[in-house]
Amino acid sequence: MLEEILKSFRDFIRKKGLKYTSEREEILEGILSLDGHFDVEELYQRLKQKNKKISKPSIYRSIPLFIEAGYIQEVYRQDGHSHYEVTINKAPHLHFLCLRCGKVEEIVDPELESFIRTKEDEKGFKLLTHHLESFGICETCQKAETTTLDMVEKGKVVEVLDLPTDVMCKKLIAMGLRKGELLKVLQVCGRTMLVEIGNSRIVINKELASRIPVKIVRTEKVAEDLPCELINEESALQEPCPIKDKDAVCQIKDEKGCPRNFLIKLLSKL
Repeated sequence: MLEEILKSFRDFIRKKGLKYTSEREEILEGILSLDGHFDVEELYQRLKQKNKKISKPSIYRSIPLFIEAGYIQEVYRQDGHSHYEVTINKAPHLHFLCLRCGKVEEIVDPELESFIRTKEDEKGFKLLTHHLESFGICETCQKAETTTLDMVEKGKVVEVLDLPTDVMCKKLIAMGLRKGELLKVLQVCGRTMLVEIGNSRIVINKELASRIPVKIVRTEKVAEDLPCELINEESALQEPCPIKDKDAVCQIKDEKGCPRNFLIKLLSKL
């Protein structure tokens, strides 16, 4: 098998009018000896372990030739550099890439291969390579990123997973907090947290925040810290909720009595 590939590579190089070198052959042999995905650094280290005196620039120059010849393909980019895989005798497949830990899972499905081959025939297209990627968060990272709101650091954007049914949480509901809502932690000041929901900013007591399960979604930049003494004003935590029916969402139009508007007014002073 190896000899057949090397022979076809020699023919490919000759047709392109390039010089065939033992260095390129050694790089190709090194690639074919690797399992799974690889990058230039991994390939370089593997060749070095085999006492091959091949430089990284030589590998970088050879990669495009191997891609053009149909021996490898780029499957994804991570941390600013490309990762590749061998395509010889490989069935069409897709990759699940975790945006948190970088884990790559290869999905091989006979139905996927059948679909691609069918479309290839329909279009009269000669398939040389394929590249299917799906980006998301793996199961492990999803579990690791589930916590309570009081444990979340400044700058984190989180998804609210659930809300307790007590009066204080219904007050937060009146302010715009909902299950499935995204909120951003702007600042943590002792026993309180300043969070942003849409265009509104709300102060939440940490004791209450400890009962709100959330999932970290991403990290964003936060502007300069605000004075904690203003965020920690007692009035921001003790303003009575004007909702008469505790099972209803706040429908009050009067700006003076709505806790949501009260907090927006308070924070506008900052």
